[in-house]
Amino acid sequence: MKRVDLIEQVLVALKSQWEGFENFITYDDQAIDALRDSGVVRILGIEFYYIVEPEINGSSLHRVEDKLKSCSPQKNLPILVMARYVQPSVYDLLRQKRINFADASGNYHIVHTKGKKLIFQLSHTGEAPLANKVKRYPIFQEAGLKVVFYLLQSPENVSKPFREIKEHSGVAIGTVKHVVDELIARKFIFTTQKKRVLRESRLLLNLWVENYHQVLKPKLLLKKLDFRTSEQKENWKGLSLPTGMFWGGECASNLLNDYLSPATFELYTEVPFSHLMRSGEVRTTEGDISVYQKFWEGDTMPLILIYADLIGSEDSRCIEAANKLLNDELSDFK
Repeated sequence: MKRVDLIEQVLVALKSQWEGFENFITYDDQAIDALRDSGVVRILGIEFYYIVEPEINGSSLHRVEDKLKSCSPQKNLPILVMARYVQPSVYDLLRQKRINFADASGNYHIVHTKGKKLIFQLSHTGEAPLANKVKRYPIFQEAGLKVVFYLLQSPENVSKPFREIKEHSGVAIGTVKHVVDELIARKFIFTTQKKRVLRESRLLLNLWVENYHQVLKPKLLLKKLDFRTSEQKENWKGLSLPTGMFWGGECASNLLNDYLSPATFELYTEVPFSHLMRSGEVRTTEGDISVYQKFWEGDTMPLILIYADLIGSEDSRCIEAANKLLNDELSDFK
């Protein structure tokens, strides 16, 4: 989506909730067209300097803060961050950090003070994300999430025949067609005469991560296990995993780049978890090890799933590790 289109959508969403108050928000259409990435809007007569961020979520929050620090100080204006979508999980963090925001779905939190005096506070956070406003095929329900997961793993996957996508995602071929058609309708996929091309992949990834944790991951949980001793927990790398079982989350991140020392332990398996008991190092007592059903084809742990597990923890250490993963191994999504 072009920056100017995003800005216009945010402004339209704001104005639509204040019908009858003609001067609630004013702006120069030509200036919006010219500036695209930043500019000035007036809200209740107060000038706000706006900057644009495609989406605000746990992993992009640090980037937003860096942008705010780099804003020219001579503007001497309150700042408003405009985004296509602000994830509900960061609403409270944004308020705590006193960051004004507004998105194209009609969510906003805008505060203006003069000294220690509150002049006005406007807040509305409850609209569905833009991509979900029109109820069509549920691409972020269980089957749809599996298809989108496969498409996100490689740009080439998007152009593969529906039957091949079906085999790798484990859903019906009709589901594959419905999901691809819906992604085309929502402009996440662009079609040419020769192939399909994925667009807005970062936004689609973030939407997938959020819905994966809400919809699919809870259904995949098979069992909670525990290490028999604290020494075995400390030496988790020495645990011999049976074929078909993979470390996820913090452990997978540690094995990838040794950047994060795991505090939680997640496993994905396509074999009965009882196979792990043969090691003699774990027990069925509910503890620190969460075992999930493996839902993808292949014998490696997908990088975007490691990223999703880290983001979903909402732990600052894991968010930092997720950002490193995004910068180093998933740079195509930046």
